[in-house]
Amino acid sequence: MLAKHHTESGFTLVEILICLLLGALLLAMVIGSYVSNVGITNKSLIHSRLRTDLQALIAIMENDLRRAGFGGNAFLVGEESDKVFELSHNVDQQCVVYAYNFDHSATSQAQHFMAFRYSVNNQSIQFGRKVDKQASNCFSSGYWVNLTDPNFLKITSLSFSDSDVANTQMTMRSLEVNINVEWVKDTDYKHQVSTLIQTRRPE
Repeated sequence: MLAKHHTESGFTLVEILICLLLGALLLAMVIGSYVSNVGITNKSLIHSRLRTDLQALIAIMENDLRRAGFGGNAFLVGEESDKVFELSHNVDQQCVVYAYNFDHSATSQAQHFMAFRYSVNNQSIQFGRKVDKQASNCFSSGYWVNLTDPNFLKITSLSFSDSDVANTQMTMRSLEVNINVEWVKDTDYKHQVSTLIQTRRPE
């Protein structure tokens, strides 16, 4: 009796090559999608950090500047010691000087006079203590610390603008702060924040 021979079915070389090609294309699509998503996530993280850093900075400035002038006339600033805010504006530097009685002192002391400033040279917004009462001397007096990281944030502009609103009983002083920043590594990443701070001390 003759034995029956069964032929084994399998993949041809061409079919295997086609499968490898389709697999490679699918893998390339998955990798491309992953890289794209990582790039989008990275951009979102950078924008998020820009916003977070600026909001934290503004919160610090608002918290302090709102107290300007608290403690009486001894805690006013300016050449004639008659201002809640003393401002300095020029191309290379912006500065606001203020003071308040943060430790219930009987008299004003050097440590009560503070300022926020920015200059092209230091590339950072800074907080200063023991500064001169006149904003024109802001960059030649005081002890300063950086509030922004010049290796991450590039400050493109910082501006201060004070105003007052008077009625029959009092004059309220306000300070508008505007900050524009860019990411140091890519100027396409930008953020801007503004705030209007009303001092607690009426005049």
